[in-house]
Amino acid sequence: MKVFEFGTNVINRIIDELHDAEEFIRIAVFQIHNQEVFNVLNDKLSDGVRVEILTLPYDSINADIRNEVTNQLQNIERNGARLYFCKWNVGDPERTTTAVGRWYSFHGKFIVTDKSAIALSANFTQTQELDAVLIFKGELNKIEEYNNKFEELVDLFIRENSGYSGTIQQKIMDVDNNSSLFELPRVIETETHRNHWISHYPSLLCPANVPIEDKLYLAPFDCRGRNFFMSIISSASEFAYISAESFTDTDFSSFLVKMRLKGLDIRVLSGATSMDFQDRMNNMLRELLSQNIGIRTIEDIHAKLIITDKHLIVSSVNLNKMNLGFNKTNQYWRENTESILVCSDAEILEQAKSQYLAIYDESIDIENKLAEKIENFVGDMLTSRFDLRSKQEVKVLFARLIIRKEIEVKKFVFEIGKITAKLMKVFNKNMVDKNDFISALILYYLSERKHDTADLNEKLNILNTEIDLNNLLSRLLDKNLIEKVDDFYKLKLDSLLR
Repeated sequence: MKVFEFGTNVINRIIDELHDAEEFIRIAVFQIHNQEVFNVLNDKLSDGVRVEILTLPYDSINADIRNEVTNQLQNIERNGARLYFCKWNVGDPERTTTAVGRWYSFHGKFIVTDKSAIALSANFTQTQELDAVLIFKGELNKIEEYNNKFEELVDLFIRENSGYSGTIQQKIMDVDNNSSLFELPRVIETETHRNHWISHYPSLLCPANVPIEDKLYLAPFDCRGRNFFMSIISSASEFAYISAESFTDTDFSSFLVKMRLKGLDIRVLSGATSMDFQDRMNNMLRELLSQNIGIRTIEDIHAKLIITDKHLIVSSVNLNKMNLGFNKTNQYWRENTESILVCSDAEILEQAKSQYLAIYDESIDIENKLAEKIENFVGDMLTSRFDLRSKQEVKVLFARLIIRKEIEVKKFVFEIGKITAKLMKVFNKNMVDKNDFISALILYYLSERKHDTADLNEKLNILNTEIDLNNLLSRLLDKNLIEKVDDFYKLKLDSLLR
């Protein structure tokens, strides 16, 4: 039996599963703070249930709750729980302000008990967040699979091996005998990560192309998150609905645009802020909106989810560089340790789609959030340039107008690009030259309405370059892309879109 939920009741649903356990509970999770979870774990320990938890060290916990959570973890340890702290980190914290000194590379989230196997996007925090979970109840093959994945994590990162935690260093050295891969970055001043740092993984340890199967993957060791997500979405025929706490990766954004240009219905639920990459994110969102990719946001979104007409993905992967992973060089790959669950059950897909759309339809259009961020700019501009005060309603309307115009500019750019690409197919060329670009621009103008040569010359004068308009029009006529009626030129849509 499978149970899927996308909502704010995920932790409660999981607590019910923990209550049902009779023999063992094994939790691999980024953070565990929730008091009710600790309560049920203590109850289960007193009933003789074996409890094992793989999570991050105490210094990863936010300072305001660190003592409280540390005490809770130590308490369940005293009551018999086995705690595994994954101390390893990957990458270079000089890139971001969020990773220095207390961040770690394990970010996966899954649970297995003697009664169920659970893939989730949630951390066990006290905050009620929008999350996703897929529970396999009583499916012994799934329970065995998740047990094996838990053992794999403990083997990789925990069990002592030649003086190091886990086998990960040995695996790296076996394929790339380069001790510099384990040097601490300059900005790490503590001893916390001594002998627990990896710059990046040899690419041989991180398979780029793997088949899509209904199972739990550990990225990057079973698959590269970025490549796998792209394969999932590329395999879709109708739609791809995505949820992510954060979305800042411009390469993945470009990929989504390509998929949208191929006709895929793409919708995204995402957080609207970024601690390190806000400007980049804002520009990326405008570009996505310009291509009619629906983007909405909602308070306390945390779910990492992809739903297509073929697959459901419940994962720990946010759409950022370190979660998706990236090539440092052809020889090396850099990525956090993430969990990715694939399910292709038709009934579950339909449930996931329905739940997603219900939440999406009630969420906030990202355009409104983008406009909010420039309302102060509007007020300051009217005051500093024109000595005017403005009511909030004016700031809101003016800001929305600015966002709409910015999106229209990006849409214009893409339209020219699409027409250029179609034109190059007609000319059987890969290299775009000046005349090709101007020809594409002419086709764009003619797609709006018919023009005579005076109209076209007036619009093309903005380029401030020498143009042989008659020759370009003749070339387009010869290719049957346009036609001339009296003194006017018109686009032949059938020819262009064929």
